Amino acid sequence: MLKRKIDHYIKRYYETTRNALLITGARQIGKTYSIRQFGKSFKSFVEINFIDNPEAVDVFKGAKGSADILFRLSAMTTIPLIKGETLIFFDEVQKCPEMVTAIKFLVDEGSYRYILSGSLLGVELKDLRSEPVGYMGIKDMYPLDFEEFISCVGINDKIIDSLRNAWESRVAVDEFVHSKIMELFRLYLVAVSYTHLRAHETGRNLVCRLLLEKKKKKKKTTTIRLVKQI
Repeated sequence: MLKRKIDHYIKRYYETTRNALLITGARQIGKTYSIRQFGKSFKSFVEINFIDNPEAVDVFKGAKGSADILFRLSAMTTIPLIKGETLIFFDEVQKCPEMVTAIKFLVDEGSYRYILSGSLLGVELKDLRSEPVGYMGIKDMYPLDFEEFISCVGINDKIIDSLRNAWESRVAVDEFVHSKIMELFRLYLVAVSYTHLRAHETGRNLVCRLLLEKKKKKKKTTTIRLVKQI
């Protein structure tokens, strides 16, 4: 199973508060996967994706209060809503900001637990972060880091701890371990570089995406020229 650092954060969060939680971050970095894994710890898990189910946006827009929202939700799913044992997951909430505002009333009602996620950029992120104060926490998620990567490919915690200690103590790593880790680091750069570029695709910083597109165009142009020369 893929282990992410945020998994522990989510688990601890729901052990210490009754509030909802909004996970934000770039697209395709594993937000939905981590939330679904956490959902397995509940008897009932309901997921509503506002991109895959655009009709859900209109359904919830006209809802009046928590009772109306829950009534409409129960009509949209065949999964039972079990009081105290259900996690309700609203995905891609940037498409339905009304749901973020409504979380206050759902948390107050108290029958179920709520978690949200969104690929939030620019104005969307600013608008949703202001709602609803005191009822929802916000946690930024980032692409797979190198420590998570080597854990996923089988490097055990003992080796990872020794690498961390070597870094903190400024001492050399065992030569064989160093060679193996550098090999994995090169693989990591290939495997996750594009996801990291997407993580910087914000309203203020489009540099990484533009450089990537420029590189693609340059490569395409070079290929065409080679074909013409042949």
